[in-house]
Amino acid sequence: MRDELLLGIDLGTSSIKANAIDRHGRSIGLGVAPTPFESGPHGVEMSTAALFSAIRDAIVDLGVLATRVAGVGIASMGETGTIIRSDGPSDLPLVAWHDARGADIVDEVIAHFGADEIYRRTGRAPRSVTSIAKLGWLLRNGHRTGGTWTGVAGLTLWRLTGALAQEQSLAASSGAFNPLSGEYDREILSFLGLDSLVWAPARIGGTALGRISTEGAAWSGLRPGIPVTIAGHDHPVGVIGAGGDHTEVIDSMGTGEPLVVAWEQRAGSGRSHPRWPDQFGDLTITAWPGTSRHMLLWETLRPGLAMRHLRQALRVDRDDIEFAAIGVEASPLSLSTLLALQDGEVSEDLRGLAPQVAWASVLEGFALASADAEQHLRALSGVSGQTLLIGGGLRSRRWVEAKIRRTLHPVAMAQEREAVSRGAGLLAGVAAGWWAPENYPPADAVPLAAGAERGEMVRGLS
Repeated sequence: MRDELLLGIDLGTSSIKANAIDRHGRSIGLGVAPTPFESGPHGVEMSTAALFSAIRDAIVDLGVLATRVAGVGIASMGETGTIIRSDGPSDLPLVAWHDARGADIVDEVIAHFGADEIYRRTGRAPRSVTSIAKLGWLLRNGHRTGGTWTGVAGLTLWRLTGALAQEQSLAASSGAFNPLSGEYDREILSFLGLDSLVWAPARIGGTALGRISTEGAAWSGLRPGIPVTIAGHDHPVGVIGAGGDHTEVIDSMGTGEPLVVAWEQRAGSGRSHPRWPDQFGDLTITAWPGTSRHMLLWETLRPGLAMRHLRQALRVDRDDIEFAAIGVEASPLSLSTLLALQDGEVSEDLRGLAPQVAWASVLEGFALASADAEQHLRALSGVSGQTLLIGGGLRSRRWVEAKIRRTLHPVAMAQEREAVSRGAGLLAGVAAGWWAPENYPPADAVPLAAGAERGEMVRGLS
């Protein structure tokens, strides 16, 4: 039917969004509900019932558009999940990915296997945000863990269809999944006492994993029988939704600033992970949604966090300092100084600068750090296309200008602001048979420069 729509659900840390998109990839309506995380005696968590209620609220917020949905895609934060047993979801709390619980578990894993070995097995540095860190903490604090583990996207799939599954980029966020072999690491799970769990099979995003059941339809208001897929982890899915493709470097400017490239193993390389200079921090391997291709994410920078610390130290309004810093010349801060600032350490040298100069120095530093890392990513992956800027940081004209001055490649700015939910909707289109993977309706992007060597500057930014 020509008036049918696709539904992309984004289970985010702060809000849940239900985005209805048409055959041209355009958003027709957006339903929103707050993610029901709450701080309790042990940390930040939510219940399964509260999550289900919020998802339903977001879908209901679409009104009559929900009755036109022909396919559903679900994207979500990583790491957070629960166990489903034969009688339904367990009563385990859904621990927030950023919650501090599990740090001791990670220390034990590192002591036993070694950080380099964990990276070799899982394609990511061992961190407390992983699912196994949270599960290990729950197991040691009296919670029963028997059943099938899945993340919040898989939990939503189960509520809609009754099916149990996982997607590859979300499986990778567990901390015990090898993205190159597509298998869970039984030795890591056994070491933590988690090997008795069943881990929902990891499938490629866009695969129709189930169809909305009678019960799922009654709960959600969606039509029974329509296909549902898990699109993937929010970062990779947001790349798709913003219009990024495997020929480009995608720079996601926000609180965090992951740089993203597509990566494929070279013939004869076996299951070896790419090596990355230690001075540049963490490199993560995950899945490129909808394909068998891999995605590399450099996730060291947290510009939004650093700027928040600086703004508090200087006692300035963000809009005021952004405006004042336009056109200000400043020397870039070093990567070590930026990383310290992310942790809340504002140096006396930085405090001694005029506020607009301090602000510009930090932005220039982040632009330089990401440009250096981008060159290494390009060499590692062979990606040679443009750099696509996405994310909320595009509102900072001064930051974008700093980036353009340092790039050696054409730069474009994505226009899509609901990239994750749109990306989930595009993967729903694959499950519904509307289009093949990577043959999506295009997203708007504005060219900003043809490269720093031509001396061009961004124009028309507010």
